[in-house]
Amino acid sequence: MRTMGKTLGITAAVVLIAACDPAPPEEEAVVHTDPAPVAETFPEVGEIVEASWVEEKMGAPEGRVAAPGPTDYRLSALVKLGPGGAQKVLGGYECHTGVPAAPEQLKALLPSGATWRSCELPANGKARTAFVVAGADQAFLTSTTM
Repeated sequence: MRTMGKTLGITAAVVLIAACDPAPPEEEAVVHTDPAPVAETFPEVGEIVEASWVEEKMGAPEGRVAAPGPTDYRLSALVKLGPGGAQKVLGGYECHTGVPAAPEQLKALLPSGATWRSCELPANGKARTAFVVAGADQAFLTSTTM
């Protein structure tokens, strides 16, 4: 019984010390241009001719300590689709008016004045949304691990 008390005391001390450690500094997401990882995550949109994308590590809300365990990631990509890609998405999924929430690194690349349609794609272990503009070849794609 005495050993169990020591073990619990040591475990509690380790947990408290770990919880007090400052969070590591956030690394700024790098903009990538290889379309292959985006095409693999979004096969429904057809051919992806060009891509500018970032993958961000999702953290704990402000003021909360992140618990150890799996980390969630969000992939955000501005892409140029192949012929008919936007129409394929608009015709195949339920879409409604919506505006993409682009990370800072991609905001300047978004076309101004575009009327975006937000289309929820089937989940494949990730929540995925395609924002498209009818008649345009650009799309904004987001994927978040669940």
